[in-house]
Amino acid sequence: MKYPQTIAFLVISLSIGLAGRTSADPVEYFTNKGFDKPVSTMQHPNAEYYNGVTYIAYQGPHEDPYVCAYDHTKATWSGPFKAGISPLGKTPDPTDHGPVDNHGRPSLLVDGQGYIHIIFGGHGGDRKLGENHHGTPGRGKQIHVVSKNPEDISSWEILDNVSPFGTYPQFVKMPDGDIYLFYRHGSHRSDWVYQKSTDDCRTFQPPVSIIKHKPQAADPNIHDSWYVWFHQGKGDAIAATYNHHPCARRDHSSLRVNVYYMTLNCGTDTWENVKGDALTLPISKAYADANTRVIQSEESIRRVTLRVDAKGHPHLFHREKGHLVYYRWHEDAWQRWVVFTPKYRVTDADFRIESPDVIRLLVTVKTKGLNEVCWWKTENGGQSWDKENSLISNDTNITYLMGSLVRNAHPDAQAVVSEVNPNQENLYRKLFLFGQNGPVRRVEE
Repeated sequence: MKYPQTIAFLVISLSIGLAGRTSADPVEYFTNKGFDKPVSTMQHPNAEYYNGVTYIAYQGPHEDPYVCAYDHTKATWSGPFKAGISPLGKTPDPTDHGPVDNHGRPSLLVDGQGYIHIIFGGHGGDRKLGENHHGTPGRGKQIHVVSKNPEDISSWEILDNVSPFGTYPQFVKMPDGDIYLFYRHGSHRSDWVYQKSTDDCRTFQPPVSIIKHKPQAADPNIHDSWYVWFHQGKGDAIAATYNHHPCARRDHSSLRVNVYYMTLNCGTDTWENVKGDALTLPISKAYADANTRVIQSEESIRRVTLRVDAKGHPHLFHREKGHLVYYRWHEDAWQRWVVFTPKYRVTDADFRIESPDVIRLLVTVKTKGLNEVCWWKTENGGQSWDKENSLISNDTNITYLMGSLVRNAHPDAQAVVSEVNPNQENLYRKLFLFGQNGPVRRVEE
């Protein structure tokens, strides 16, 4: 009696399989519906490798968060699935000339139970959401969604357990399972804070102010504002690097100066500078200058990125006066090495540390009329760098943007990169998942 049912099941399964097949050749991108600037190093991580699958979140149509997943064992893609609705949403129509906000791009993390969490949609939070006790309101609303089932990106629910006044959400998951959510608590004139969860993001503790915004004594119209990048350090430490943004009320500029560094000892709940001296929160500009500054700069510094080696020593990259500069803490002092001179125009960069002296750097770069995404490598602690390989390149005006490296990355899937084609009439972009030697391909739907 079971045989007819089995045969029927096989026939149905075969029909479905054939219907889903296509003779199209696989393409290098996994979606062509990333919206405007779909990923960024500031909202991180936006992808994580977990239990054989790489999960990716990005800004899709209407600035909403979308998720794709690649199963490395089966070599199959799933998604995209929409995970929520962004309050910053914009119509993807060339006749809609309003600006795309891009601050509400999603960050993604997989918790200890396999549930997938996404934070998105905030650029300081609207004043209608209540009083912001840590800064000034802005636009949108920071929203937290979680997959309804473990390791499943097809359905989502909202968890109303984080502050709505959030910008640049950044997840850090510690070895003991605790999860930290860092973000700027409002628009530019706001503190940077963190909220801690000890139950896989089902609840969060109240926000704790880390770095303080403050009007300058010489000119109260200008506020000390900040851009910060957080990353898991060695053991139970969280590392942070940041730079200063003098924010004028009416003449808002993109100037960012100086580089700072400090760590959170999660075991003792104390912040320390690179020498291990205890710090008092929240940190002001004068206090940061005296206790955590790596360098002082006159010109703008951009794209600060941080990793920590097996010894717990920090490594930093940033753009400085047209150069891409690398700093590392070595023998109780900061070492500085220039990676690229101004003939290379670097838009984004991130890196992985294989040993204190061996580092691989992934960059999106433009030089001699060529736009490319490529790996560079040093084997002598940053003194010299050699190009390893190019993952994608063109000699047109198409450029590339990237998110931070995939958390816990598989060798074949280490970074999500967006193509930006200014000649397109709409704002849709191709997105790529690159490993060490090239893209993870997908049959185009």
